[in-house]
Amino acid sequence: MTSPNVSNLSGTPGKSLWARAPVWRLCVSAAALSTVVVVCFPPKWRALDVMPAPPVPEAVTYHSPEPAVGAPVSTPTPVVAQTRPAVTTPEALASATTRTKPVAPQKAVAVADLATKSPATAAISMAVPGAAAKPDISGLDGALLGRTYRQVIPVEGFNVPLPPGQWAVLANSTARTRGASGMAYFLGRIEHKRLVGAIRLFALHSNDQPGAGFPAANACTTGNPDLNYLYLDSVTAFDHQGCWLINHYFTPPLQQWADRAIKISSLDRAAAGDLAAKGVTYPQDMVNVRFTRAETWGLLEVSYMFDPEVEGISSNTALSARESDWHATNAPRFSAKVAYLAKLQSWGEEFWPKFQQAFGSGQPVAVIVKPDAASQP
Repeated sequence: MTSPNVSNLSGTPGKSLWARAPVWRLCVSAAALSTVVVVCFPPKWRALDVMPAPPVPEAVTYHSPEPAVGAPVSTPTPVVAQTRPAVTTPEALASATTRTKPVAPQKAVAVADLATKSPATAAISMAVPGAAAKPDISGLDGALLGRTYRQVIPVEGFNVPLPPGQWAVLANSTARTRGASGMAYFLGRIEHKRLVGAIRLFALHSNDQPGAGFPAANACTTGNPDLNYLYLDSVTAFDHQGCWLINHYFTPPLQQWADRAIKISSLDRAAAGDLAAKGVTYPQDMVNVRFTRAETWGLLEVSYMFDPEVEGISSNTALSARESDWHATNAPRFSAKVAYLAKLQSWGEEFWPKFQQAFGSGQPVAVIVKPDAASQP
């Protein structure tokens, strides 16, 4: 047997592969040639034009504008730019260009100004088209006071008459009794952030007609020791009722409107909170003239409250309504208060017919059912 030629298998692996792989020889030659071309002739995207660094100013100073007359003067410290060495690399060049961009000068602010200025309270303002808003007698901005009424205010179909002046709504709520519903309002007449008049009104209509009527008017009873005056027409429960009276309204409980332990009506509590939010004050005592009219179909009860201090009649400080100068048991001791009560009595006598007319304006129109012509004989 002939032995294989050992000499053909000997030699280095590179020479053997070069001799036996023509395709591999072609690839290696092409790669070497490409490398030489790229090194000797670099492409254009590799070229980078290095621009010289912009000149750096030796000193940069800022001169502030002339201060206004009377304004505090502040002398800013000049800003001096440092001289930097020449930049040669592209990265350093970009960094240096960014740092040397001109900076907009800032207005110098005196430290004393910041120390002396105090926070300013924002003021509510309402735009008035066509002309500037005139100062309101209430002392409040119109956006805070709200809409005001004069002479008459319509409530649930009743045209309720108003004493002179402008009246703003301080609180309102729904009013309900058995078989009737309506609205309750608390109005106020405010002058120079002071409550100088108030109105509490309740207007209800029976849910069904002709209606079941209303309970007897509270406090309209002969011999009531809390009344300074009483006019009694008739108070028949769930039927015809008409009366008006004079007593006084003790306001200190309103100052504790946020305390639920204080026994005041929800309407008065809401009005007191509104007055507190507006910063409106009120006197300790107000004299109340209350009118009441009711029939089976509806009820209208309005209390008109007046501030005696408007006419210069002051009140001594009291801890309760019964200790007030205006209570029926105490008022006769003060001649000025007796005269003021007599004046309100005369006003009530003149006002009573107007109130009766206002009550009549809310009477529902009777619906007359005509018989069907076909059913007539």
